[in-house]
Amino acid sequence: MDQCASVLLAFPPATWGEAATPSSDDDDEISYHQAVRQHAQNVDKLIKDGGVLLTPGFAQQLLAVVHPGRHSISYLALLQAVLLLDSSSSSSSRDDGLLANITVFLMTFDARQIRYAGASLSSLLDAVANGGIFPASVAVDLITTCLSRLDPTGSMLTSHHLTLATLAYETDNIEPALPVLERTVVFYPGIKGQPEPSYPCSLSLPPSAYITIESGLTGRLTSTMVLQYDFLCGLCFIQRRSWRQALDALERVMSYPTKDNNSAATTTTTCSKIMTEAHNKWVLVSLLATGRTPPAFPPTTGYGPRKTYAMLGKVYYTVAQAFEQGSAEVLKNEVLQIGQRVFDEEQNGGLLKLVMSHFQRWQILNLREIYTKISLEQLRTETESAEKGGPLDTVEEVEALVREMIEDGMLNAVIEKPADKPAHLVYLGAGDETMTEEEFRQEMMETARRMKELEPLVKATNERLASNKDYLKAVIREQKREKMGVQDMSVDFEAQIEDEDLMGGIMASD
Repeated sequence: MDQCASVLLAFPPATWGEAATPSSDDDDEISYHQAVRQHAQNVDKLIKDGGVLLTPGFAQQLLAVVHPGRHSISYLALLQAVLLLDSSSSSSSRDDGLLANITVFLMTFDARQIRYAGASLSSLLDAVANGGIFPASVAVDLITTCLSRLDPTGSMLTSHHLTLATLAYETDNIEPALPVLERTVVFYPGIKGQPEPSYPCSLSLPPSAYITIESGLTGRLTSTMVLQYDFLCGLCFIQRRSWRQALDALERVMSYPTKDNNSAATTTTTCSKIMTEAHNKWVLVSLLATGRTPPAFPPTTGYGPRKTYAMLGKVYYTVAQAFEQGSAEVLKNEVLQIGQRVFDEEQNGGLLKLVMSHFQRWQILNLREIYTKISLEQLRTETESAEKGGPLDTVEEVEALVREMIEDGMLNAVIEKPADKPAHLVYLGAGDETMTEEEFRQEMMETARRMKELEPLVKATNERLASNKDYLKAVIREQKREKMGVQDMSVDFEAQIEDEDLMGGIMASD
């Protein structure tokens, strides 16, 4: 055991002290890289060749000696060995001690060390997600924590993101995954123009430089997988009634680049089924989020997909137009004429019911532009229920609806019931609360911190775009366009993307 422990505890060297880094800043990256790479090789050899580790009891004893946060590579290797032994045993029960070991590791591992053990970490995450060793809610929380530790910026999409989104949505455990799902993705695996880092341990690297297919921290992502991730994010936000976030996610799906989306002669088969599904949900979600039809497609939406959406989304635009006309009877009749079954078959029946229930909500909300105060009886006669096809029958029903809107945060108002007057609704303003000096200082500090975090992302993006031929073509044509006074910005840019996607050389085609 002493011999095994000496190998497992060899990194970081005791001479580096509690900081677990070389004492000289000048030599930090070189010394750290050489030492951690050699350590990873030694641990790998020990696990593969050390027959003494092929007993669960001995491996568990070593886990008690090795610290998950300081000796992360060693701890991870031991976890893998124990999991392998556990999967090969005839017992179907899991050791609570092992589950605790995995939990502590994923919450405390040294993210810098783990850049050199990416394949092992990915294997562990796969076991957590698919092995049934944790309840779904715990698995979602652990994967979220792990991804956040690997990439605090949340700007790098990985294959584990898709696993997380799928698990969170299918098990209805969305809340724990939000710290990852709500982040803005900037980088994708396999992006072109990304320089190969000499030392993956460098703390100044953007996540795209060390979270790579080669490092094992992510698997390869196809265009379909990228679309699936954003679509699942949209479904998660819909489930949470976060309409604005759902709109953003669905827009990313429907505006995803396709190979033949730039020609006016494009057929209607240029975008995938998941893109049309996202578009149809996008129309309904827009009604819920803004109370009106989307004003236009996202500017980067290709010509071919636009034609497809217009053709396959006719019934959705029919509903949207009826919603905007302001007649509950017209909206109800249109839905009846189309048939609920059409929407149910496309798994949009639930969204449609929400749209119907929100028709009167938006009427009540829009009356704030006319009134500051309105009686509940007048509110009853001036608004209509699309589900009923006309006004509600009683003031009590109106009051219940208004209270629900206030509780949901959709309406900023109060209901007043004076003793000698009818009950009425008072619309409140947005509020002009003045920040204290301390609150202002804290906000400025937070803004500065976020800007500091963006520096390596901006640098990496600039370097990548500077070596991308499609981007350079776009810049040159943009300059020519400015000289000629051309005004149509989006169409000309679309014409530059012919064979590959600036995000990663992958296009949507199925």
